[in-house]
Amino acid sequence: MFGLEPAPQYRLSKSPLVQVFGQVKFPARARLAAMEGIAPVQDLLEAMFPYMSSQQVQQVTLLVGPSGASAAGSPPNQAWQFEDGSGWKLHLAPDTATLSVGPQYGEFDAFSSRFNTVLAALADGAGVLRADRLGIRYVNIAEVPPQDPAAWQRWFRQELTGWPATTTVADGTQLVMTITQSQLTAQPVGELAGPDADIQAIVRHGLIPGNTMVPGVLPMEPRGPAFLLDIDIFTDGPQPFEPGELTRQLTVLHGQIDRFFYWALSEDGAEYFEREVSE
Repeated sequence: MFGLEPAPQYRLSKSPLVQVFGQVKFPARARLAAMEGIAPVQDLLEAMFPYMSSQQVQQVTLLVGPSGASAAGSPPNQAWQFEDGSGWKLHLAPDTATLSVGPQYGEFDAFSSRFNTVLAALADGAGVLRADRLGIRYVNIAEVPPQDPAAWQRWFRQELTGWPATTTVADGTQLVMTITQSQLTAQPVGELAGPDADIQAIVRHGLIPGNTMVPGVLPMEPRGPAFLLDIDIFTDGPQPFEPGELTRQLTVLHGQIDRFFYWALSEDGAEYFEREVSE
């Protein structure tokens, strides 16, 4: 996906990471909408997620026509929320499973292990046979110190900060917001040659003002201006629902995000976020 060298093993002592998502979509399983249908999955996940609650999720579509904008809502859909009490969550609907964790995120190995357990529970407890979409998303929100409002311009490479971080913006002019979204697609080659599906990426980055709502399992709102780096990479196409293979693919997708984020930080950013590279 990216023409970048693999990132070395590293960690950030002051990470801007606020949430990580791993998601798989599959053909709807009606049994997952009923208590008796979700019970076998709950039994398989109970050791990892001891707490489950019922949720009603309603999708709202914004319609724009000659008379203006209006919202059209669909009937609520049944979904389930699994939690472990320490920040890990699993949102499970009849056609989607989303594993998420916030700043408690430590190592990817722990994330991929949990994701594999979720996939196995869906295969064994719900009879899921096909995956239609597999993806991983990392949301970073780097809040800017009030005493240094231009810090974000030094933390990230100029390829990301763009012209708003240059002298093109005159002194005395306040930059309120700048967001860039790039969408990429690539053929499944190399380590992802297995799935008959396109590989896609959506990268959003830029300065956002305080109280901006960033979508997530837990909506996030920075208190003040912040630099957003939101990286989402996924496969889009049907493939067999094989937990081990899907987890391997997720690991490959994570590696692409890892090398992009490592590249995105400038030397000042690596110092500010206290990046430590393992030998």
